[in-house]
Amino acid sequence: MKEYVPILQQYGLKPFRVDDYGKVKKVYTNAGLFALKEITNAQEMAAVQQSYMLYGKQLVPLYLSRQGLPFVSHGRHYYLMPWISLEERKENHEQIRSFFRTLADLHQTSLKQIDVREEEINAYYEQKKKEWEQQRSFLQAYIEKCENTWYMSPFQLQCCAYFHEIMQAYWFAETELEKWYEKIKETKKWRIAWIHGKARLSHYIETGKEQRYFFSWERANWNSPLFDITMALRYHMRTFPPVGDEWEEGIKEYEETLPLLEEERAFLYSQLAQPHFFYRCIHEYETKRQHEKSEREYVAELQRHYLAMKNMEYTVMRLVQQKETENAKSIPDEAPPQ
Repeated sequence: MKEYVPILQQYGLKPFRVDDYGKVKKVYTNAGLFALKEITNAQEMAAVQQSYMLYGKQLVPLYLSRQGLPFVSHGRHYYLMPWISLEERKENHEQIRSFFRTLADLHQTSLKQIDVREEEINAYYEQKKKEWEQQRSFLQAYIEKCENTWYMSPFQLQCCAYFHEIMQAYWFAETELEKWYEKIKETKKWRIAWIHGKARLSHYIETGKEQRYFFSWERANWNSPLFDITMALRYHMRTFPPVGDEWEEGIKEYEETLPLLEEERAFLYSQLAQPHFFYRCIHEYETKRQHEKSEREYVAELQRHYLAMKNMEYTVMRLVQQKETENAKSIPDEAPPQ
């Protein structure tokens, strides 16, 4: 606790106890409970400061030091917030819907449209196509190698079992990328916002006073709002199936505030569907396994990626079906002949 005394003195606080939660410290002081968080570098400090400048009251309050500064230094940099105690977290439907509503409100606040040059569009499109083609070629060669062995390892057997579905995921991702490419070549416009950078339920707080906050803004930056959606879904899809419809409902809530454009929707589906985690796992197994994890650990990791892919597949297909249904309803029925 002694190392935090000079830090907290800059806020006029006297600590009695400090609990360690990694970069966050739960501090018991003469003025109550506080959260003291360490900042790793100047880039993170700038991201936090910019977030409070843009979103202010929508974030967990940040206390100023006696010198009126948002950060204090004592070997490292820190900032201070109130400690908000919550009941045990449960990823229920309403919490997920609230998460996406609040995320959309934040994105809407800082949303702006930028021009993109055709050279930039072509460069990204070609780079992504080349990347996926290389990954597919590697996986196809690896599967052929597995099938030509006398006795497959458990990991190789799992790879062969999942291979067709992995290729289907690449096909769907490329199809959606083509849709994005054709549409954005027409508009040459793209929307960006000041995004959280690591949006997930564990960085979101709802209090009993109808207050909703995101915190941990160290990775915030200007980017497409789709980045936050993609990161949130990728993180929370890493669970055992089945997932319910709460994530699809969450995206629907998001679009009530900030509807996605046609090219954005195609880009989102492409990013969510790409099975690059499979490629990374298999590539690591083939090139580094003698120095890394055991066979059992690799099999378990591959299975986790498969389950996450199936969860993502379910959610994306539900979103696709929902949009198709909406489009069908918006097309007027032909009038019967008189």
